[in-house]
Amino acid sequence: MEFATWAYPWDLRDEGVESVSSRLRGIGVDEVNLATNYHAIQAFSPHGAGQKTHFAEASSYFLPDDRYGDLRPTPYEGMDGDWVESITTAAEDLRLTSWTVGCHNSRLGMANPDVTLTSPYGDNLVFGLCPSNPAVQRYLTSVVGDLASREWFDRIELETFDYFYGTGFGWHHQKIHVELGTLGEFLFGLCFCEHCREHAATRGIDVEEAREATVEVLDDIISNGLSNDIIPEEWIRQHQPVADYVAARQDRLGDLYADLYAAADGTPLGYYVGTPEPGREWMAGVDLDRLSEYLDYVCLPAYESSREAVLRAYHRVKRHDPDVPVHVGLLPGYPEINDAETLSRIVEGLREEDVPRVSFYNYGLLPDRSLDWIEAAIR
Repeated sequence: MEFATWAYPWDLRDEGVESVSSRLRGIGVDEVNLATNYHAIQAFSPHGAGQKTHFAEASSYFLPDDRYGDLRPTPYEGMDGDWVESITTAAEDLRLTSWTVGCHNSRLGMANPDVTLTSPYGDNLVFGLCPSNPAVQRYLTSVVGDLASREWFDRIELETFDYFYGTGFGWHHQKIHVELGTLGEFLFGLCFCEHCREHAATRGIDVEEAREATVEVLDDIISNGLSNDIIPEEWIRQHQPVADYVAARQDRLGDLYADLYAAADGTPLGYYVGTPEPGREWMAGVDLDRLSEYLDYVCLPAYESSREAVLRAYHRVKRHDPDVPVHVGLLPGYPEINDAETLSRIVEGLREEDVPRVSFYNYGLLPDRSLDWIEAAIR
């Protein structure tokens, strides 16, 4: 079993790449999943050598090349030079994976609302870029191709290279005082932009009927006329136009992953599964059986509090395609895991399942005691 940790570039810069490398090797970790293109963040670094709290808009931590079109990564304003390049140059004793965020980009969404998801009500959901949009497709394949061409990374892991789920991921001061439930969240984020509509229409789907059915059930949930705990799969089966519309966007994402695979040019690709929960990746437009043609593995962030819950999530994903390796991520700290023994039991359970690789979230965010727990679990 291999062990890795996610990390932000500022943590490695503040503490020193060689110092972090030495500490991680002492713990038993020899790989860093380095954030290279990332969403907006407020991060607290309890053991950091520099500032404790870091703020950033959606940014890249490398300087993009000239392959991009109208959409291109925005380098982090506080960066002196190319942080990713300097880290990879200094990290001689660590293997590096590119932890790469795709469609979750509120900076680009706010500046370019025409490329974002469009809710069934016609609102631009600026936290998420729509992967049906040709400009977004070029952006995503350019990011992968750019990172792969540098030959810095052993592999590239893709986060939110899909149809972003629901009402957003902790938008700043988000105000939503309606309990939508799983079905309502999914339908609220179901994109009806011109490109999604056009693609579905070419398949003979009545797009307007699908949109009206979606709005009707959302309105019913909002008004308390309909329970918010309806099982999404059952509702979809009873509304064929919506089911067909969902299937169309799964096909669209499959086509995009063929392009991402080509852009990676031999660099192994992983994809983060489990959104909105393990086994329901279809809500993000994902057909895991189809995407597995273009992926070397998937990674499940199983941020759970017990061995049983982690293994249950793992088995839900594993049953999709037994031939695709499933890597697992753990959060060995607040609010999930609170002691060394629990973490050790979880890691032992994953080892017994022959999980090839476990990643811990997140080097800079964890207090020292959590790093001690990781060392104990590995040993």
